[in-house]
Amino acid sequence: MSFFNSQSSKNLSKANVVFNLPNSISWLRIVSTIFIVLFMYLDNYLLAFILFTIAALSDYVDGYFARKYGLVTKLGKVLDQMSDKILITSILIVFVEIGIVPGWLVIIFVFRDTLVSVVRMVASEGGNIIAANIFGKLKTVSQMILTFGLFFEKLNILKSFVGSLNVLLVYFVAVVTVLSGVVYIFQNFEYLNR
Repeated sequence: MSFFNSQSSKNLSKANVVFNLPNSISWLRIVSTIFIVLFMYLDNYLLAFILFTIAALSDYVDGYFARKYGLVTKLGKVLDQMSDKILITSILIVFVEIGIVPGWLVIIFVFRDTLVSVVRMVASEGGNIIAANIFGKLKTVSQMILTFGLFFEKLNILKSFVGSLNVLLVYFVAVVTVLSGVVYIFQNFEYLNR
C-alpha cells in the first residue's frame, strides 16, 4: 500500500511541476496564441491586441511567481522561452501576410531560434538546461515592443509616427536577434565542442 502511495505521490509531484503556477501561465500563453492569430485572421485586431497585451504581461508574471515561490524548474525555463517564440513568431507571420512587416525578419527569427535550439538539445543530453542570457532577454523585449508597434499601426493609433518608428524597430530587432544568437552560441560553444 505504501508503494502505491509513494508512486501516486511521485506522479502528483511530476504533475505539479508540469502545471505549477508559473508553468501554467506559460501554457496559457501558448494557448492564447491560437486565439490571437484567429482574431487577426477574422480582422478583429482590437481583440487580438487586448489578448496579446495580456499574454505579454504574463511573460513577466510567470517569472515573478517562479522566483517568489521557488518554483524555478528546468521545464519552466524551456517553456517560458518556447511560449515567447511561439507567440511572437505566429503573430509576425500574420503581419507578414498582410504586408506590414518584411518576411526576412521572420526568417531571421526562425534561423536564430533553430541554431539556439540545437545548442540547447546538445546541452540537455548532458543534463544541462541553459537559461536565456541578457541578450536573449533584450531580444524578447525588443520583439514584444515591435509587435505592440505593429498592432498600433494596424489599429491606426498614431499611425504616421508609429509606422516610421516600426521601420527603425524592424532593423533594430533584426540586429539584436542576430547578435543574441551569436553571443549565445559562443557562450555555450563548449557543449558543441564535446
